Amino acid sequence: MHGRGFHHLNQALLTLLPKRADASTLGDYRPISLIHLVVKIFAKVRSLRLAPKLDNLVSRNKNAFIPGRCLHDNLVLVKQTTGLLHQLGAHRVMLKLDLTRASDSLSWPFLFEALCQYGFGERFLEWLAILLSSANTRVLLNGEPGPSIWRRCGLRQGDPLSPQLFSLVVDILGRLI
Repeated sequence: MHGRGFHHLNQALLTLLPKRADASTLGDYRPISLIHLVVKIFAKVRSLRLAPKLDNLVSRNKNAFIPGRCLHDNLVLVKQTTGLLHQLGAHRVMLKLDLTRASDSLSWPFLFEALCQYGFGERFLEWLAILLSSANTRVLLNGEPGPSIWRRCGLRQGDPLSPQLFSLVVDILGRLI
């Protein structure tokens, strides 16, 4: 396939659904992306193949989206760490980063460099490049799709691979800090 024509399948239709009956502002709507089933299945297969490898790749203190790990363990870790820092005195610092929207602006070159550092093979990287570069979105306005919007960075919400890829990148950030 080599990605030819994949952009036709990898197109999302974005529509807004009201959160409540009297919706009047943009915040009153929930964006929903409709993505072709073939692309979702393809991404899910890649995700299922990646999942078992994450436990050995990602640091033990990263628990989000890693099978067999519990995110709630981090709450206990934070509580224990703050207690220890308090006991040790004022010359200690704990850093908390808000990464709420960070996956939207993730640099693709950085992502690929990170995956190379983790030892991912050329074939995986090629398919990921096809998935990322062919992804486009058209906004439905009055039932009609608008022009395609092409991403040049970030990870698509709802893609089964996105949380796993983001976990790998955040792990590298944690190691750098």
